[in-house]
Amino acid sequence: MHIPSCLSPLLNRLRRPSHEPAPRGQVVVIFAVSLFVLLFFVGLAVDAGAVYVTYGQLKRAVDSAAVAAANDFKRGTEGMTMVERVALMSEASEEVLALHNVDMTTVDLDVFVCDLNGDGIRDTDLQTSAPQFYQRCPDTENMEAPRKLVWLAAQQQAPLYFLHLLGFNSITLRTNSIAEAAPVDLVIVIDVSESMASDTIGTLDPSYPDIAGYYDPDRTTADASHPVGCNVDNSCHPLYEAKEAAKALIATLYEGYDQVGLVTFDSIGVTHSIPNMLGTNVALSDDLDAASNAVDTILLHDDPPYNYLWPYWISSRIGNTPMFNPANPEDRDGDGADADPNLPPCYINPFHPMCCTLDSDRWDENVKFNYLGYGGFPCDDDFKFDAVDWDGDGSYSENDNVVGSAWITKNTRDPDGAGPQTAFAVPSLLSTCTGCGIRTASNILKQNGRPGAVWVIVFLSDGIVNLSDTPSTSGNIPVQYPNGFCTGPLGQSFWTTACIDYDFPDRYCIDDTATTCPSGTTWDGSVPNLSYSVLDYALDMTDEAALTHSTNLNEPPGNDLAIYSIGVGGGIGLGAGTVGEDLLRYMAAVGDDGDRTTDPCQLTPHREDCGQYYYAASGLDLLPIFEDIATRIYTRIAE
Repeated sequence: MHIPSCLSPLLNRLRRPSHEPAPRGQVVVIFAVSLFVLLFFVGLAVDAGAVYVTYGQLKRAVDSAAVAAANDFKRGTEGMTMVERVALMSEASEEVLALHNVDMTTVDLDVFVCDLNGDGIRDTDLQTSAPQFYQRCPDTENMEAPRKLVWLAAQQQAPLYFLHLLGFNSITLRTNSIAEAAPVDLVIVIDVSESMASDTIGTLDPSYPDIAGYYDPDRTTADASHPVGCNVDNSCHPLYEAKEAAKALIATLYEGYDQVGLVTFDSIGVTHSIPNMLGTNVALSDDLDAASNAVDTILLHDDPPYNYLWPYWISSRIGNTPMFNPANPEDRDGDGADADPNLPPCYINPFHPMCCTLDSDRWDENVKFNYLGYGGFPCDDDFKFDAVDWDGDGSYSENDNVVGSAWITKNTRDPDGAGPQTAFAVPSLLSTCTGCGIRTASNILKQNGRPGAVWVIVFLSDGIVNLSDTPSTSGNIPVQYPNGFCTGPLGQSFWTTACIDYDFPDRYCIDDTATTCPSGTTWDGSVPNLSYSVLDYALDMTDEAALTHSTNLNEPPGNDLAIYSIGVGGGIGLGAGTVGEDLLRYMAAVGDDGDRTTDPCQLTPHREDCGQYYYAASGLDLLPIFEDIATRIYTRIAE
């Protein structure tokens, strides 16, 4: 029997349609939760942006502070401990943070160096306090070279704004930075030609009649004609001031981190060996006290006495052209030897009737030759130093040869500063081999400089270049130039101008081919090339040292090093002395950015500072110049 379903209509009436709204209490709860979540994420986004900006500001500030700290590490502070120096670094760092508008009340700053106790070994406690930095510090105990690294670690409480409403007040930001004051490999080059005593000689008692003719800087006793030499009592001026300024520059460096080399030049360039911290004599030393002591040992060069050349020897001339070799008066035919068989007849046949046979008439002006129209020569012994009246008595005797030989022995030294004395000194009347000095200095850096160090040459001279290297002092000089690039023979080329090339910037090139020559130079493949001068050689040695950019892409590059040049004395920059200053300015221009075409001195009058060139009217001006150079040895960021 069918039973009707009475419950279905009832249930259908009780079932709520799906489109009817929920009760109002649930909507409020959902809205409140959603609003809270929305506010949280908005606050998180705003505060995250604020934290990001704060962190960026802190990171930039810490990087800058690290550079400031490294700048304090760059220069040594004599007499201070490393703890005191780190305190100065911290002060400098905090000043930089403040300048970047960092609230120092919210920042904790720590400054670390690798060797705080100054024992030469990286500090082991860094493994706990700054383990990342410890790994970066050189293992000096196992002979790794020390580095001027500074680690700054900073943490700052960054405030939260919207999230503060939720109970989150601040977040800790941490950052660090390593800066490195690049170690400096510095070579100081000082001209020691006898003119570096001009301020001494000029003030001597005029009762000494032979000062102009024969000043002996090594004379230990005075007599009626000669004073005590300035090498004896350290009174060679401006050389004395140059030495004091050099020691002041060395004092700004850091013991154990920076290295110093010392070069002097006159007729050749000489490297001074200096003990390092291990007691080994080296060309670049990390023992700054030993380097300063080496500066104290610098002596003025004893130039041969120009005025003591035999009168007829120096007065022999064709018209106004002197008939002698100023690079080596004993060598008159330009072959580098005293023997001159191709000159007057007695060199071919010593018994020739026109040849002198007695020492008493060797230099008699009445006994002379008229050879090949040269106007005559006095007699000469091919195997004695007799071109100069060495003992100053006005007549030749064997004693002149003895004194001349003694001078040769004293002035013979190894041009590279190591091993036996092998370079043969000749009685040159000239003594400013600028090219020798720059070549020797750059070789020190190329052979001994550290790859990560800043290479710097400070070059001081008071004169015009008048000599170059020779085959005996540099293996790169062709044998066809026995007197270097002070070329002859008699009456030709630069012998007539005392080896000075006044035609700056006219320049010659003697490369194997013209393709590697500097742009604008004149190339001539003839050997020997009598147009290539000692000035050209000095320019080439400067390029070989520091030229890194050239308009001729085939020109061999030099090295990335800085050159600061100093012209000292009243003769620099005036008259003929402008050639000497122009060369020093060229050195500074190339040593500034490696480019000879970007010359900061191009529009600057002579005898004024410009770029990396300095002018010193006297030795008294040298100390502030060296102090300024010390401030310009730069710092670089490590990471």
